[in-house]
Amino acid sequence: MSNSYYGDEQRPIQPEPDPALVGYPPPAAEAWYSPIPGYGPAPVYGTALVDPDAQAHPGAMWPPAAPAAELPRPYHQVLRGPGFRWWKPLLSLVILLPMLLILILLAQLPILLYAVATGVPDPIRYVEVATTTVENIGPAGFAYINLALIVLIPASMLSTWIVYRVRPRFVTSVVGGIRWRWLSRCLLVILPIWLVYVGISLVAQPSDAARPGQWLPLLVMALLLTPLQAAGEEYFFRGWIMQNVGAWFARPMLGLVVTLTLSSVLFAAAHLSPDPWVIGVLASTGLMAGIATWRTGGLEAAIVIHAVNNVLTLGSVILFGGWEEAFVNTETTRTPMVLLVTLVVEGGALALLLWQAKRAGVQSLYQPVARPR
Repeated sequence: MSNSYYGDEQRPIQPEPDPALVGYPPPAAEAWYSPIPGYGPAPVYGTALVDPDAQAHPGAMWPPAAPAAELPRPYHQVLRGPGFRWWKPLLSLVILLPMLLILILLAQLPILLYAVATGVPDPIRYVEVATTTVENIGPAGFAYINLALIVLIPASMLSTWIVYRVRPRFVTSVVGGIRWRWLSRCLLVILPIWLVYVGISLVAQPSDAARPGQWLPLLVMALLLTPLQAAGEEYFFRGWIMQNVGAWFARPMLGLVVTLTLSSVLFAAAHLSPDPWVIGVLASTGLMAGIATWRTGGLEAAIVIHAVNNVLTLGSVILFGGWEEAFVNTETTRTPMVLLVTLVVEGGALALLLWQAKRAGVQSLYQPVARPR
């Protein structure tokens, strides 16, 4: 039986649209995606997300907001959409390099101001020595190392924003920003593991060196600046490289293999050590961080692993000796046992993080935003 509301097929009869409201709000599109099995939230069917800028300005062009993907995409292919062109990663690199050079030079400014404020006779020479000394680095040099790597964050985000017209926060994750609850959960998983790891290392291989003379400012900077330094490396090696290089490949798995390999190799090479075991340790660390980024759809897990490792390692050598050998350089060496222990510890940590990501329903794919019509 039909009625005035449902009609013959028991469906609501839609009223005629008001001519004054035609085009607003923009018609919704059906959202669907197929996440990696076991990861991300359950598929959502129904109305797709609509960008608030587009909803507020229905007649305007598609704003430079969310990535212009038509289908759900993994982290390393967020930038690959209808507007992608083969030259865009190259243009992003051309913009990134001079921007990075300028920011690294600006990172010397706090050191120069400190030298002037404390009455150093030759401030320029002081800055030159402090920022180039690789042995027994003092507080000024340590501050510069941190700042020179922290600037990788704005450089990676801004170069992506300029070229792709995508909000910089999508370099962080597929949801557009840091997922603080997930980052906190990663910290709760990783911190106890690394406390045990570093503690055993201190007992097994105690240092005969004395605590550095200026240990207190070094420790403060390790706690405040080193987490951002670790994040800077992740934003470039796992963020910028994976997203820009991954956008070149139409086949997601091929793009994943290439980006994981490239980011891991470049991460190891950037530390300048020719020792094969050092290269192996660094490359495996980069690979673990890349896998975590791919499977969780963001940099949070990689940042936590990197930051906790650096803070606890530097903190231990500041407090208990060994500061002179804290940084990897051309003379640093490792042993096969160090590589094996690294693989076991970081592999176990990665497995725990992925298990937690599954339990927490962490979103691993970028969900396209419905464009106004």
